[in-house]
Amino acid sequence: MKDNEATISTKAVSRRTVVQAAAWSLPVIAAAATIPMAAASVNCVATVSSATASYAKLSATSAVFTWTNIFGDGKDLTLTLVSVPNGATNMTINQTNNFVLDPAMQGGEAQPSVRLSMDTVDLRNIAGGQRVTFSFAFDGAPTTVDALSYTIKDIDGVQALDGLGGAERVYLSEGTGTYNSDWIRGQGTGANPWRPFTGAPNSEVIPSSGAGNVAVSLPQASAFSLTFVANNSGRSINDRPNQNIWVGPFSFTAVNPACVL
Repeated sequence: MKDNEATISTKAVSRRTVVQAAAWSLPVIAAAATIPMAAASVNCVATVSSATASYAKLSATSAVFTWTNIFGDGKDLTLTLVSVPNGATNMTINQTNNFVLDPAMQGGEAQPSVRLSMDTVDLRNIAGGQRVTFSFAFDGAPTTVDALSYTIKDIDGVQALDGLGGAERVYLSEGTGTYNSDWIRGQGTGANPWRPFTGAPNSEVIPSSGAGNVAVSLPQASAFSLTFVANNSGRSINDRPNQNIWVGPFSFTAVNPACVL
């Protein structure tokens, strides 16, 4: 099997040069750990997906993806997830389902994606939820990755009483998104989050549909946050639904710091 990793001289070059030199390489890294370290060369660039990483849910509010020996030098790259309450108390983090890596059909695809899950405590319009910080590290030190992309799936919910759209809303500290404007509105900011359109064909999106998805991209990232909130859905006082979205898979290009000036 041909090795999918691009192998480049370890002579120091710029990050742009390293990434451009590997542009021809295949999109998924092969398992370099199968090659004895004495015989393996150190690679400078790897284009990877979280679908090929190991994943550990450490608690309802912390988890980590790990790409083992990503450049063939025995060092690992990680993507760590840490969640905190968004501040308002109308929603709480679901202890069982939050940060579960779910391979089931969601957003029109069956790809392993991180579930963000919240319980409704009361029906006030105060935007309670959770803020998740995603941080990349190489050999334990913060690092920057290039061409990051992922999908936020299944943003839906019964229309909220504030007249701005469905119950579930999402915004980012960094990144731009594309979506189906027949279902979703917003700019992904705190003032104008992505949310179900008031004129969407239905209030709920079925798992086999991508109508409630937002495809996110960032040219570079070392850390970013995603905030998932929910507002009063207009249901009866005794109907307090669990609210869920799914995030992933994450794809990006990583550059070995040893190859960059």
